[in-house]
Amino acid sequence: MENKNTQDTGFDLIKLAAKVLSYWYFILVSVIIALTIAFLVNRYTIPQYQVSSAVMVNEPVKDGASAAAVLYGSEIFQSTKSLTNESILLKTAALALQTIQKLDFDVSYYQEGNIKLSELYGGSFLINVEIDSTSTNLPYDVLFRVNFSENNTQYRLTTEDGYWSSLLAKKEFSLGKSYEVGGFVFTLHASPKESNYPLLFKVNNPEALAWQYAGALDVSPYAKGSSALTLKLSGPTPAKDIDFLNAHMETYKENNLAIKNTNATNTLNFIDEQLQQISDSLYFIETRLESFKKNNAALDLSSEGGKLAGEIQILEQEKAELLVKDKYFQYLRNYLKKGIDSEVVVAPANLGISDPVLNQSVLQLIELQSEISTLSQRPNAANTIIANELRVKRQQFRELKDVILENLSSIESANNIALRDIDRRIARATASLKKLPAAERQLINIQRLYNLSENLYVFLMEKRAEAGIAKAANASDVTILSSAGVSAQISPTTSKNYTTALLLGLAIPIGLIFLKDLLNNKISTTEDVKKLTSLPILGMVGHNKKENHNLIDQNPKSALSEAFRTVRSNLRFMTNHESEEGKIFVITSSISGEGKTFSAKNLAYIFAISGERTILINADMRKPNNNTDFGVSSGVGLSNYLAGYANMDEVIHPTLQEGLYILPSGEIPPNPSELLLNKRMSYLVEELKRRFDYIILDTPPVGILSDGLELMQVADANIFMVRQNYTFKSFLSNIQQQYESGKIKNTAILFNDVDFKKLNYGYGYGYGYGYGYYAEDVQAKPWWKRLTSV
Repeated sequence: MENKNTQDTGFDLIKLAAKVLSYWYFILVSVIIALTIAFLVNRYTIPQYQVSSAVMVNEPVKDGASAAAVLYGSEIFQSTKSLTNESILLKTAALALQTIQKLDFDVSYYQEGNIKLSELYGGSFLINVEIDSTSTNLPYDVLFRVNFSENNTQYRLTTEDGYWSSLLAKKEFSLGKSYEVGGFVFTLHASPKESNYPLLFKVNNPEALAWQYAGALDVSPYAKGSSALTLKLSGPTPAKDIDFLNAHMETYKENNLAIKNTNATNTLNFIDEQLQQISDSLYFIETRLESFKKNNAALDLSSEGGKLAGEIQILEQEKAELLVKDKYFQYLRNYLKKGIDSEVVVAPANLGISDPVLNQSVLQLIELQSEISTLSQRPNAANTIIANELRVKRQQFRELKDVILENLSSIESANNIALRDIDRRIARATASLKKLPAAERQLINIQRLYNLSENLYVFLMEKRAEAGIAKAANASDVTILSSAGVSAQISPTTSKNYTTALLLGLAIPIGLIFLKDLLNNKISTTEDVKKLTSLPILGMVGHNKKENHNLIDQNPKSALSEAFRTVRSNLRFMTNHESEEGKIFVITSSISGEGKTFSAKNLAYIFAISGERTILINADMRKPNNNTDFGVSSGVGLSNYLAGYANMDEVIHPTLQEGLYILPSGEIPPNPSELLLNKRMSYLVEELKRRFDYIILDTPPVGILSDGLELMQVADANIFMVRQNYTFKSFLSNIQQQYESGKIKNTAILFNDVDFKKLNYGYGYGYGYGYGYYAEDVQAKPWWKRLTSV
């Protein structure tokens, strides 16, 4: 017998490995299925490739680096940049649309295989569709199938779109000819003999395509601390993505230069407006001066008059510069009051205004304008985060305008003070002219007005020249570091898919095996028995595959016979050999179906063939047993005797086996529990102990009825049946509680219906099978064992 080892709770790696290996076929099938799925995924998934390129965003040129800086000592059109803003700009749909318009992306072509639809691009075109962009009705995103005629000179178009399908129904077209269908004008050229698969095409919406590319484009820093950006696109047609990225980088470069030129153009436009006004005034004064000199040809300025005229000219030149500043301040105030955040403002430095605070504020305003513009054009502008960021930027723009307006008031006040001071100085100089003759005084006044207009004109012309030179010298701040190229195939990743499939093919069945074991609430192994109870294991009875379940019909050398011989030997060790009275063995179980009656019959038989007088009592009076297999057909039994309707000799029946007797359960009584407590039951037990060597009682299940517990009190040994994968673990825990409480004693477990191949997962038991030890081993062997024995 085997006792429970309460300390055996450690992690048994060998046992776990044996458990998994016992389901090797399940794991093998799972791995094969997983690898097959991986093969199909690798075979039929449309490959996705990653295309990447890189651009560098240069810092604005330093002083002395440009033509304007060489001539005038400072960089006129500087811009403020950040990689974040440039990343946003690169991903705007507006910039992507400019790129799309450079490329031949109007029509996409496809080839339909047995399973997947592959896009064709570049030299792989087998058809070419020319569309008239001025068509009144373009079928955007409608997939057309080209069906060629047998002579390959004509074709038909079909589509799943209901509207266009009705327009194209029963219409046949010739290759190379232009047609108009429902407002759609197109011409199709093809080489149909080159393809064995159906060809399809789709007309693309440029705006939708731009949004698609803008959303798919990934822009990230090239390296930490650098001013470069990496552009990435992923898709099934790497050649198409390469063309887009290369064109997009050129568009970005051109757009960068266009932004700088826009600033220069705005400055030139402002100067031209002022020049137009000054030109008219200068022309009028110049005409007046010429007329005066003609009428006063002999008039010449005196030395004193010349001196005063020189002083006034210098003052008028200073006033001209202040007047230009005043014009700009008026322009800036009007711009800020309009509240326009899309039109780029002219920077004050472009007109020689050197106020550092104003210059910095206006540059920040220009930067905010750029950020608002790029955020508004993002594909996900409706996203909550982007919308919030856009709202914050616009609020910052409004606040900055208010700050500039406040600062502008103080700057204008200072400029007006300077103007008034100049006017007073000019007025004093002009007052001195009263000492001069009237004609000379008139000449100086006309000359003064002329000099003022001329100084303004010259000043503006100088600034216009500076702006023109700066615009001509403008260069893009963007440098293309590397052209687009395929950097990786991102899907399907063949090796990764096979590795993942192999791991999943192993993990899923192994996980299910352990989950099944974890959720199993029935007794499966001897380890389960040992963990749940301290009762010894009396023996193990293997699974019987034959139709005859009783030993009387089987070979004496069968495994079943040997199992019950082991039980017989263990029972003799459990009982007291000093007493000459018969030994009582009670066989019970937790529920019906655990092999209680089967074991009772075979145990009684195995004791009888050893020469011991043995009697089997069917003590379950609620469920009478059939004993015809032992040659007993009488229905008179225990219930008849206990009720007083039969004597002892009438209910004890001999069997086909010498020395074996059976006491049937008899007729089903209305009160079986009370009959078992009858004094006649005690008398019967005492009398049978004198007549027989072994009395085996087949009792009702103790998990359902209390009858078995009453009989277990008088037994010399109690046998509790446990059936593999049938008996619940909770029942074994209950019997352990009763044993610990003293309600039952001298009890052992008989493990029934055991599959030795699965018991303890392949090791520790069942080592006799397959070596010719039992009668079953000499019977027909499986084909693989017959091959190995040749």
